[in-house]
Amino acid sequence: MTQAGATRTDVGAASFVHTGTGNNNIFVEFAPPPRKPPRRLAREELYFHMRRFVRPAAANAAYDTLARDRLVVLTGPDGSGRQAAGRVLLGELPGREVPFELVPDVAENGHHNLDPELVQPGNRLLLDLTATEEPARREMAEQLPNLWEQVREQAAHLVVLHPDADRELPYYVASQVHHLAPPDRTALLRRRLRCEGMDTRACAPVPETLGTYLTTRPPVRDVARLAHAVIRLRRRHRHDLHRFTDTPELFAEWCEKALSTLTDPQAAVDAIVDKATKAHERAFCYATALLEGARTDTVYAAARILMTATATPADPQPLLEQNGTHHLLRTIEADRVDDRHTFAQQEVAEALCRHLWSDRPDLRGVLLDCTPKLLALPALDERERKSTAGRVAGLMTGTEPDGVLRQRVEGWAEQGTTGSLTAATALLDRLVQHPLLGAAWRRWVYDRAGVQALSPGLRRVLIGVCATTMATRYPRSALIRLHRLAASEPEGQEATRALLDHVRDDAQALHHLLHRLSRRLEPHNRYPRDLDLFLAVAADSSLLAQTVTAFGLSCWRSVFRAAEPERWRPAAAPLLGREAAADTLRSLIEAAGRDHPTLNALYLTAVEAGPPAHADRVLRLICEARSPRPPRPMEETAP
Repeated sequence: MTQAGATRTDVGAASFVHTGTGNNNIFVEFAPPPRKPPRRLAREELYFHMRRFVRPAAANAAYDTLARDRLVVLTGPDGSGRQAAGRVLLGELPGREVPFELVPDVAENGHHNLDPELVQPGNRLLLDLTATEEPARREMAEQLPNLWEQVREQAAHLVVLHPDADRELPYYVASQVHHLAPPDRTALLRRRLRCEGMDTRACAPVPETLGTYLTTRPPVRDVARLAHAVIRLRRRHRHDLHRFTDTPELFAEWCEKALSTLTDPQAAVDAIVDKATKAHERAFCYATALLEGARTDTVYAAARILMTATATPADPQPLLEQNGTHHLLRTIEADRVDDRHTFAQQEVAEALCRHLWSDRPDLRGVLLDCTPKLLALPALDERERKSTAGRVAGLMTGTEPDGVLRQRVEGWAEQGTTGSLTAATALLDRLVQHPLLGAAWRRWVYDRAGVQALSPGLRRVLIGVCATTMATRYPRSALIRLHRLAASEPEGQEATRALLDHVRDDAQALHHLLHRLSRRLEPHNRYPRDLDLFLAVAADSSLLAQTVTAFGLSCWRSVFRAAEPERWRPAAAPLLGREAAADTLRSLIEAAGRDHPTLNALYLTAVEAGPPAHADRVLRLICEARSPRPPRPMEETAP
């Protein structure tokens, strides 16, 4: 199953290697690739932004405000790079804490809630209000004072992203506002090109076409897309010539080609579609765009799937008289690089996909029905499968209503095939991150996570999205949803394993989980599944020591009251071993209270875990806990 946003895949075979002139030696690897922890992925994303960041004029003053007052509000026009600036400012603070987004919870009554208890010591929080509707933004602005107070008490830091400075801001944050103007776009372009290995001395002087484009003050994201297009053209040129030197003439040529498709991609698309007039040519064209970068046989198989789905009759010509892929590539103005089909620029492939979706709405249903088959093609590698699923998901989120999107997510997930699960995961992954629709879809995931009668496929999709993308971008929300999935799991341990992986990688997530379990275990047997979840946490050797904390001991008290000793003794045995500290033993014994069967079970566990001297030590601590403290002697007073 493939999971988009921060992605994971279970692969059946790895690669086929020919060692020389002899027989082919085939090495098949069935183990999944190593899983990167979500916080490590978030750190890598932060470093990516920091390397490519060009500081706007107000960035230094904003950093000083953040370091001094622990709160800064960044405003600016759309496309000014506010989110990248907020993350970089948080990342530049001393220490190794990774910033993450503070996502407001939507309460049962529909109100947005910024819970100050979410703030832990040293947190670096990013609250993005740029895409939030005005009523919700005002509601959360009223909660900022309490949140700011908690941020100061916990020595944390908070960056708030606001749409623009012209909107009315609360008076108590007026002194924290810094208006960001877009950074120097030429410097930003050069920084990104330099990070990709290009000699930026070739960028001077600025070509006329590039200078004209930059005078239009394009958004920062469009400058980043331009840099990506130039690097793509440079790599293609490098592949053709093997060795070359970056020159101003080549840079000007790449900029002209990149800008031609960035500013007017429809012209290139119209030229391609006008030349591809036959059914098999258009099927090959759309397949190349959807699977851009895939191998020749894969693209050809995808084209056959599209033709079959549209009931296109087979070509009556004999096979040797039919045009091959070389002719088809020339027709659609694509290239073959190392037996892989690509367009000269990625924007052409994206524009062709948008053309297919917008210009031929009658083909939308056909494309969506074929998507699982396309993604299940065996020759697709992980990167190609991810990008193809992402393209289809991007097309859907721009036009389809929520009802259709929900039907597709559930329908694909219920099919349970590799391709359908990949499609459902990619679509839901994009929806939970959408700036406008994300809050509603994260709420939908929350509601579905508590349902026991989920289909196995949908449960796998929800677990995958929560354990990857949401765990990286919204760790608190991911924890809550993984907990609900684990608590509602009828059988199996997939959600429980994902929950343990999540808290194992993030100490703060473990703190939140223990806090959540301690509150839910207080009512006797109200949430019986939570008792098993806590014992699963305690059974993990890397997490066991964290259960001897305030919230962990509260969970142990509930376990001792509600469970038989046979259930909790295996998990508690390491805490009662011969190497256990006196404070740990004393805390666990105090959690047992004066319940004789529980204390007896603790003593028997200690007897089995160590020598007689250790058992005597535990017995003395038990006796101290059971014996009432002697009263203090009354002080003698003078008559």
